[in-house]
Amino acid sequence: MRRWRTWVLALASASLTTIALVGCSSGPEQPILNQFFTASRLRDNTTLANFATVSFEPGKQGTVSSFDIQSVSPEQHKPLNIKTLAKAQADAKAADAEYTKRKDAYESENIDAIKRVLAAERQNTSVKGKDADVQAAWTKFRSEGAQISKRVFDARRSLASESSIASMSVADPRTPVDLTKYDGELVWKEVTISAPVRMPDNQTVTKTMIVTMERAVLTGDKVITGRWIITGIRDASVSGATQRS
Repeated sequence: MRRWRTWVLALASASLTTIALVGCSSGPEQPILNQFFTASRLRDNTTLANFATVSFEPGKQGTVSSFDIQSVSPEQHKPLNIKTLAKAQADAKAADAEYTKRKDAYESENIDAIKRVLAAERQNTSVKGKDADVQAAWTKFRSEGAQISKRVFDARRSLASESSIASMSVADPRTPVDLTKYDGELVWKEVTISAPVRMPDNQTVTKTMIVTMERAVLTGDKVITGRWIITGIRDASVSGATQRS
C-alpha cells in the first residue's frame, strides 16, 4: 500500500511539474528579446552586434527589465538578390581591371606628353599638335575612370546593403557561409510588446512597442535557415515604417 501511495504522489508531482512548464513556456521571440533588452541595459554593444542592428539606448530611451508579448505578425518574405548583385560587383571589378590595364599602357607610352598636358591644365593654357591629341585621350580616360569607379562603388554598396542582415543571420565562425553562392529570401515579422520602461529621469512609463525581426533562408546545395536578427524597434504610437539601421 505504501508503495502504491508513493507512486501516486510521484505521478502527481510529475503532472504538476508538466503543467508548470507548459504555463511558463514562451515563443521563440522571448529569449532574443530578453537578450536584446539586457544587452541594451548594460550597454553591451559587443553582444548586441551579434544579433541586432539597433539598440534600446538607456540614456535616451530608458531601460526595460520585463515585458509581455502581445502579438506576433504573420511572417512576410522578400527575395534576396545577393547572387545577382555579387555578379554585378564581379563584372564591375573586371571592367575596372581592364580599364586600368589600358590606362597604364597609354600612360607609359605617353608619359612626357601627359606631364605637359597636366602642367598646361594647371596653368590654364592650351596645348597644340600631338599634345592636344594626348589631352583629348587622357581626358577620355579620366572620364571613363570616374564612371567605372562609380560603377564599382555602387555595386559594392548594393551588395553590402542586400547581404548585411543575411550575413548576420547565418554567421557561423566554424563553417563560414559564402552568401554569393546562394539564392534565398529574407523573412521578417513584427512583435508587439508591452513593457514598463524606466526613463532616464527615473520615471516608469508603460509603453507598447513594435520590434522588427528578420532572418535569412538560403537555398543552394542545402537549405540554411538563419537566426532571427532584431532590425528595428519603435513606439507603437509612432506612425510610419519600423525604424531600421
